[in-house]
Amino acid sequence: MKIEDAIQQPQFTNAQQRAGMNVIFTANWLSNQYAAALKPIGLSLQQLNVLTILKGQPGHTAPVNLIRDRLIDRMPNVSRLLNKLMEKGLVQKDRTLSDQRVVHIRLTAQGEQVAEQGRTLFQSVAYSLTDDQAQLLNDLLTQLQS
Repeated sequence: MKIEDAIQQPQFTNAQQRAGMNVIFTANWLSNQYAAALKPIGLSLQQLNVLTILKGQPGHTAPVNLIRDRLIDRMPNVSRLLNKLMEKGLVQKDRTLSDQRVVHIRLTAQGEQVAEQGRTLFQSVAYSLTDDQAQLLNDLLTQLQS
């Protein structure tokens, strides 16, 4: 579907504005696809992102600042996100004995299982691009960010 039809705007001032709107619209569409895929296990995309970050760390443990810095969606309230994961039993908070201000987040065994399930569901989202088209899109998005 063309962006003009999707948002019912007949035209854009220039191709740059059209491309920007198309990226924003598509990002939201894709985010909704991932959210729907993760719904059966009760995870948000941001929560899966945290679990994935932890899964990739030695000992499945990382300080809060590392998690904050590596999040795809850099929202300001990481503590709230981590608390929700704690309530679900997916992560635990550990304080460093030498410095009580430093908090490490550790993936629980249940969190590791849910991270695997989430990864499988995330990878199940398909869209109609060939590998070559996806690579071209990756290249263009990287260029857009520079």
